Amino acid sequence: MSVLAPNGLATASVRARPSAFVGTFAALVFCATVVTASVAVAVSASRVPSSPKQYSVYEMGLVFSQITVYLSIFVIGQVMSLAVSQRGRESALLRAIGAGPWQIRRMVATEALVTALLALPVGYGLGALVAWAWFGALDAGGMLPAGMALHVGLGPLFAALGTLVVCSQLGGFIAARRSSRTRPSAALSVTQVPGGEQAGRVRASVALVFLAGAVVLTGVAAAGSAENAEDVIPLVLLAYLVATGVGGPWLGRLATRLAAPVLRSLGGVAGELAVAGCRARARRLSAAITPIAMVTAFALAQFVSLAASEGIDATALFGTLLYAGFASLVAVNTLVMLTLERLREFSLLRTIGAEKKQVRAVVLAESAITALAGVGTGTAIGCAVMVPLGGKTGTPVSGLPVWAWVATLGVGATLVWAASAAPLGRMFRVRPIDGVTRRSA
Repeated sequence: MSVLAPNGLATASVRARPSAFVGTFAALVFCATVVTASVAVAVSASRVPSSPKQYSVYEMGLVFSQITVYLSIFVIGQVMSLAVSQRGRESALLRAIGAGPWQIRRMVATEALVTALLALPVGYGLGALVAWAWFGALDAGGMLPAGMALHVGLGPLFAALGTLVVCSQLGGFIAARRSSRTRPSAALSVTQVPGGEQAGRVRASVALVFLAGAVVLTGVAAAGSAENAEDVIPLVLLAYLVATGVGGPWLGRLATRLAAPVLRSLGGVAGELAVAGCRARARRLSAAITPIAMVTAFALAQFVSLAASEGIDATALFGTLLYAGFASLVAVNTLVMLTLERLREFSLLRTIGAEKKQVRAVVLAESAITALAGVGTGTAIGCAVMVPLGGKTGTPVSGLPVWAWVATLGVGATLVWAASAAPLGRMFRVRPIDGVTRRSA
């Protein structure tokens, strides 16, 4: 077959496996929500006379819109890559019967576009509610310019539409790149057994480039004015997180190596299985490590800033909720999907005599590795940014109370465990022999 219908295949794929697109849909809804709210605030501020407060509110809306776009492209690419990799057998069959790389890429792009259009009305409606809540918080804090009224109309709608289309297509391109380049002769053999991914030296090199750029940017900001350093902190955090996303498989392998002696000593067989599983699925785990590191790093940075302020700034609070919500949503979805795809593996363990509590022990041990990689990396990033720049802006890391450290690290670890274990109840209701002979949901 030389010519396939990518649009028809995309529609059929979404209908056949809707669970694979839940994460992408949720990320796109979140993106549309924040863009709608941010653009609504910026447009509303642009309608009043110029003043310091007017400029501050207008710039705030634009900054949040831009950061959301950057995060969305990156995160949606991660989520879609996982969804596409879980359909490796379907892509392999298409390649084997004559589908060209451009047809696979077009199919994924169509799936992403359909999901984006479905997410638009939901995100726009939620964005309007968030805009009203944000507007009320700014008003209560005395931050609004005189005469400013909130307008949520066609401007935010078209902004959300354009953002979703761009982010979904770039994310789809990132996701389809690997599957579309798979050779037909090797496609089926690659997808027989999940795992076995290589971390990749090219990824490591690119990650080091971004890491070096983040370090240089930190140094430049530390040498500049305090006001400039404060403005640059989100950009520096983003540069570190891009390095984390690209080098995620290597971080997973490093965390596995560090945790292996402890898990093997204390966890026995469950620990050994967890180490082997995390080592084999290094690339897939990177999709979970990145958002966990993101929420940890941004939470620490914002908590440090809030701890040094006399009151709770509505902007800082909104930013913290934005980054934490975005990253948590993606992390939870990714971890749930990673567990669901292992139905056959866990069913096989139960078939040969493993009890449910032993399967839970394996998942708990794997969660410890994922948390070590994600929360540990996020903590390192937060400190790498806020130690040199926090003192510059009057928000030193030493001002962060102990409870904030415990809360940030504890919530991150708990999130990883809860999301990883959430699908187990459903999976345990499947008879082991049925789970071995059928594909995961």
